[in-house]
Amino acid sequence: MFRSLRIAAVLALFAVAALAASASAGAAGSGVYPAKLSVAGSLTVTTVHDFTGPCERNQGWTIEARADVNVASKIQLEWIQQGGIVQGTDAKTPGGAKNKNVMSGYHESNFCPPEEPIPFEESDKPQCSSHSGAGIADIAGSRSKITIGIGRKGGGEQDPSCQGGFVIGPKPVGANIGTLQSDYDAIVLPLGVGVGPFKSLRVGKKVTRKIKVSGPCSQGVKATTSVFRDDVCTVKGSFDVTVQRLPGKGRSGFTTAGVFTAPRAW
Repeated sequence: MFRSLRIAAVLALFAVAALAASASAGAAGSGVYPAKLSVAGSLTVTTVHDFTGPCERNQGWTIEARADVNVASKIQLEWIQQGGIVQGTDAKTPGGAKNKNVMSGYHESNFCPPEEPIPFEESDKPQCSSHSGAGIADIAGSRSKITIGIGRKGGGEQDPSCQGGFVIGPKPVGANIGTLQSDYDAIVLPLGVGVGPFKSLRVGKKVTRKIKVSGPCSQGVKATTSVFRDDVCTVKGSFDVTVQRLPGKGRSGFTTAGVFTAPRAW
């Protein structure tokens, strides 16, 4: 949860920058227009947990934690030339975000004579389930750090026993990965574009991005020394993001800075 709250804090920092820039945005240039934001894709975090060994009472399993997203709705999109800021209201689709965790390869080891084995109960195994809720997505950022944020609202939480490993430093650089296991879990992906394409976008035209996520969960992070074996964790996925400008004028007085200063719904 700490990591997800940190993601929300990063998005809030973009709002602070927007507030500072908006005071002089008239001179530098800014604009607001209606658009359709579409985000579709999935990712899977695979975690191999295995502490079994001869005459050791322990367990091993693999958890595949999957997030599926299909969000598309009308938003208001704002660009501010100074600071290179792009930000938008939330796109929301009922049932547009799903989390499904599955356990496989369960096995056990136990004590050897003269010690008596202590059987494991069914409740000792990971309790995995599926959850579906409203999919929420938004765009926020400045300069080369414009991102798409994705979350799930409602539908319950994955049991802690079935949650996989933390994803730290995957590709692409700047991504923060979760599998939408709760309302507080988020996916934040860099779009790899600046303010220019959004500023010059004409009615009916689109800005499209395909973002592939990959790598070991601890890429670029020095492993800590432990007397226990570490979980082995990998992430793989892909998302298609499309912003299409719609006819009409942007909402008068619109600014997303106010949106991001409030606590996030996911």
